[in-house]
Amino acid sequence: MENFLKEPNKEELRELTSKILAKEWTCIKASFKPEDLIFSFLTFKYGKVNAISFSSDDCEIQLIKNNSGKFISIEGKHYYLGLNSFVSIFPLSIDDILPIISGITVSTIIERRNYSDFEIDILNDLIKLGVILEENLKIPNYKSLPLFFSLMLSFDPYIPDITGNRENSIKMLKEINIQETDKLEDIDETKLNSLIYKIISSELKINPKFSREQIITKRAYYLEYDSLELAFALIYFLDVKGNGDLFQFVISPNYAETLIYKFREELSKGFYIKDVSETANYYVVESNLKSPTLIQLILLQSGKIKRNKPVAIKNEEGIFTSRLQIPSLKEGLVKIEYNG
Repeated sequence: MENFLKEPNKEELRELTSKILAKEWTCIKASFKPEDLIFSFLTFKYGKVNAISFSSDDCEIQLIKNNSGKFISIEGKHYYLGLNSFVSIFPLSIDDILPIISGITVSTIIERRNYSDFEIDILNDLIKLGVILEENLKIPNYKSLPLFFSLMLSFDPYIPDITGNRENSIKMLKEINIQETDKLEDIDETKLNSLIYKIISSELKINPKFSREQIITKRAYYLEYDSLELAFALIYFLDVKGNGDLFQFVISPNYAETLIYKFREELSKGFYIKDVSETANYYVVESNLKSPTLIQLILLQSGKIKRNKPVAIKNEEGIFTSRLQIPSLKEGLVKIEYNG
């Protein structure tokens, strides 16, 4: 496989997608991950793929990820994508801006990485179609949401005692004279620097290597939508309900409005994450946050778990996890037996 591990260029990757879309295929094999599903659904939307499979090795097209990076296999021939998201090689269209920018962003979140140079090039290309690419705080939709709510929804970076906690979020802002209804654009540079200092100080409690560069990052916006907030919403609903919402979003991107509304509604009251225990098969986390994958994202940042085991949620109704954590499960939150 080392023969084709040279970094691919934009033209090569676009030719690869054109090849996929031009021919009729029996099926495409993908993992049950947001990025894979968005690429597969876009291929289903515009190409001639008759089915999407999560298990069949007989599919002519297969999305592959291993320690070397990502590959698309077409009839047994492997094409190397590097670390670039599958979605980033899809032809740019104004009708698919939201699936593309959210697919690229969700890939970086799940894989715990920054945008690749290739992905930045793609996002820059999308500026011509109305995308705004700017460098600012890495908190969800600071253009539309009050700052306290953006901080509450900050899963990456996770802000100790602030993420998920409405009261603490408002309290912290008031300590630096930021009002409950203020947005990021409402505050001056002095208050912004104080806010960044407080966030970094909080982060250093769980990650001594945390730096300013991890909270000030490039962000992609389109219309009123933030790719970071959309990415969190896609993870959340894929965990909780299955791929139906994600499919509808890819087929009809204006469904983003409904997704974001439901996401904010479900998380607006806040959430807690308490005790973490480890069994032979998974980490069990006491929480009222319904998404095991977002909980996993938080706990990985705090160093409380490793990636080698899935996460399950413990609440008053039992122990639950999802297909994003254990691929053999059916979709949505699934009750499992506690064997710890």
